[in-house]
Amino acid sequence: MARRNSSSEPTTDQTTGQTSGENPLDTYSKLSVSAVRRIYALATPYRAMLIVAGVLTLISTGISLALPVAARSALDRTLQSHRIGDLDKLAVTLLVMVLFGSAIGYAQYLLVAYAGNRVVMELRRKLFAHLLRLPVSYFDTTRSGDLASRLANDVTLLQTTLTDDLVRLVGNLVTLFGGIGLALYLDFRLTLVVVALLAGVTSLFVIFGKRLRKLTRQALDALSDTMGSMTESLGNIRLVKAFARERYEETKAGERLETVFKLSLRGSAMEGAFGTVAFAGFILVLLGVVWYGGRAVLSGTLTAGSLLAFLMTVTIISGPMGSLATQFARLQRAIGASERLFGILDTPTEPEDKAGAQGFPEGAGEIEFRNLRFGYNDEVTVLNDLTLEVPAGKVTALVGASGEGKTTLTLLLYRFYEAQSGEILIDGVPISDIRREELRERIGLVPQEPILFNGTLRENILYGRLDASEAEMLEASRAANVEEFAAKLPEGYGTMIGERGVTLSGGQRQRVAIARAILKNPRILALDEATSALDTQSEALVQEALERLMRGRTTLVIAHRLSTIMNADKIAVIEGGQIAETGTHDALIRNGGKYAQLHRAGDGTRDLLIEESAIVVG
Repeated sequence: MARRNSSSEPTTDQTTGQTSGENPLDTYSKLSVSAVRRIYALATPYRAMLIVAGVLTLISTGISLALPVAARSALDRTLQSHRIGDLDKLAVTLLVMVLFGSAIGYAQYLLVAYAGNRVVMELRRKLFAHLLRLPVSYFDTTRSGDLASRLANDVTLLQTTLTDDLVRLVGNLVTLFGGIGLALYLDFRLTLVVVALLAGVTSLFVIFGKRLRKLTRQALDALSDTMGSMTESLGNIRLVKAFARERYEETKAGERLETVFKLSLRGSAMEGAFGTVAFAGFILVLLGVVWYGGRAVLSGTLTAGSLLAFLMTVTIISGPMGSLATQFARLQRAIGASERLFGILDTPTEPEDKAGAQGFPEGAGEIEFRNLRFGYNDEVTVLNDLTLEVPAGKVTALVGASGEGKTTLTLLLYRFYEAQSGEILIDGVPISDIRREELRERIGLVPQEPILFNGTLRENILYGRLDASEAEMLEASRAANVEEFAAKLPEGYGTMIGERGVTLSGGQRQRVAIARAILKNPRILALDEATSALDTQSEALVQEALERLMRGRTTLVIAHRLSTIMNADKIAVIEGGQIAETGTHDALIRNGGKYAQLHRAGDGTRDLLIEESAIVVG
């Protein structure tokens, strides 16, 4: 049930305590060992598979490190014997080693690919499941487009780091240090030249890394903001077209996309610098080895085979050196993405039910709002010591000016928010003592603006009770007058109704929402009167369905429809966050109080000058 914009709108996240100007997803800022450890912990469920992949990587690495030794021995022997056959044997031996190592590498790749895709799937599932359990207040300050960006882009950035990089890290380190050890064995003087050049190149990685992580975070934030804005525009496409604002929205999106482009380009340039520095460093190492090694061969202090082996060793070392540079760059990007994802996962979910929480009470359906005090923030109090009894089996209408807190009562009844003081009781049981899931399961909802999904008509009705039979679904449809238009749809109840039920009229959408509530057959039904904007025929069909839905239930109506209010057994007027007066329509008119003023302001017509929604309890 959507709240309207008024002075009572929340401006502070009730869970995180952040104002609407802050992003509740942004909670991390520093690169730390614990942050890296937390990222890699996501791959823990697949550690056995990754360990096997790591072993295969070590075998492949061992084969790579054996190549220079085999080449050195074979080449020196060939140069001494001057037999072409020895050279052929050398080529075949190296070819077999390379092919065997490649086969092992491919097997390792398949294992990592499987684990990587599983990690991404599970992480997205975990994030979505956590989001579903966050309090409603969290979504007051977070756009769905931002969350969609995190589920898509941020998780993808983590995939390679969590799997491929994790496995290759071991192999790269073994290859790097093993190669350095082999180089020392071949010629320690050449090794010193190589290590000096590598140290200079590596020092630049640290300088670039911090800047890259910052750029990645900025780019992701800008992309989230852009996607949120574009999603919002598309979701309100009729409003955009009604005001002929296509060009305006296009320009606005273009400006934001340009910002994303510039930040992404800077990040790509920085990441490219890693590769450039690594490549330049490799060339410098080769030149240094050729220069120094060539002099050694000419002076007779180094054999040609040893020089070849050393060159192969340097080539092998350059692989992990470049790979580690790339991994470091990706790690920086992953840290930027993980900060935002962990910001979601670290947001507290709705509190667990208290110990000893009970099921929904099996009483007559009496509701009592007792001494309620509530505000969406510390500056504005919406309800101020409000007390109201809703008698069982009767219709109680709650009226008042916009922003007085009528809808707030329904949100508190659902426990979407918790009152700062006071309590709500159903049949004498505080709702805080009722299991939250069961409480909401017993509350039906027919909002003023029906909330429908992009699915079939049948699926939207069955959302009220997923295990309902086809016969039960059809019975609820008949009771809500859905059958009247369902038979005319191309595929009947199997017809796709579009996002938010856009292919249906307002009256049809409202009847679908009523059918969903009837099928659920709740003990408590939240009802938002929605006949004011309908044509006469649709209004009659919806009103008839509503009367069936309300029959025999304790009903609390928050509405501005005069006919509904006049027929109520009890009317309660809310003013200043309190109940100003109660009584029947005739009695309140005779009293000449606030209700009479509202009635006169409406000139006694079918609508009072009141806005808001409704709740039906039964």
